[in-house]
Amino acid sequence: MDQEERRRSLELQAMYKKRITVAKSGREAFVARNYTISVKQYTEYLSILCHAKNVQDIFELAPKDFDEKTPVSELLLISHVYWDLSKMYESSPSLADSYSKSLNQFVTFTANQPYQVLNSEMVRKYIRRKKKANSVKEELLKITETYQDIFAKSKSCFVASYCFGYFHPKTNTLREFKLELLEWPLGTKLVNYYYKFSPKFIELAKSSKLIDKITRLTIVPALSIFAFFTQTSIFKLCSSYLKLLRNRGSNH
Repeated sequence: MDQEERRRSLELQAMYKKRITVAKSGREAFVARNYTISVKQYTEYLSILCHAKNVQDIFELAPKDFDEKTPVSELLLISHVYWDLSKMYESSPSLADSYSKSLNQFVTFTANQPYQVLNSEMVRKYIRRKKKANSVKEELLKITETYQDIFAKSKSCFVASYCFGYFHPKTNTLREFKLELLEWPLGTKLVNYYYKFSPKFIELAKSSKLIDKITRLTIVPALSIFAFFTQTSIFKLCSSYLKLLRNRGSNH
């Protein structure tokens, strides 16, 4: 390594060490509604990560760029940085592309993460506040799609994975059902409740031999029958009808 490369390496190390401080400055500016400074600081934070991970663009950064030694807290921080950026870009039509990219990155750093429920609940509350404020329909639709994308891209299916195994065909079938459910009336709410309560149920089942036995004797056969039913023509017909009802409702 020559002197110039060594100098750049030391600069990169110094920048990387101060990244959290830069992100905190961005958050403080965001809370103070100094959005110009906030965007600048947040962009610098993401750029530091991109330099460290050899990623060309802040909207190309992904969880796969980080190894298992990366604290979950930093991945959570990254997701919230993109979320704050999206809120700052939201009101400016000229920044529509950056707005969409920020939301997509937020979903990318939320789906399949340990804090998925936390972030999805944050978005749900944001949607509720927007509805009370009678926000523009297009803005509300975009945030709602983001909320649904979190669940659509999530590979977790806690109860099915516990009963059959993560890669079992029945687990995959039930994951497909989850995607169908998202397009039904109230489907997203049901999926949200599932992700909110099913991990707690699994923890309870793992800690109790009695509950585990009851689960194996009752829920496993029921899920097996239901997984089979979701592949039938009757189910597909019913699903198509429910999707139609949902679409009609969203147009009024």
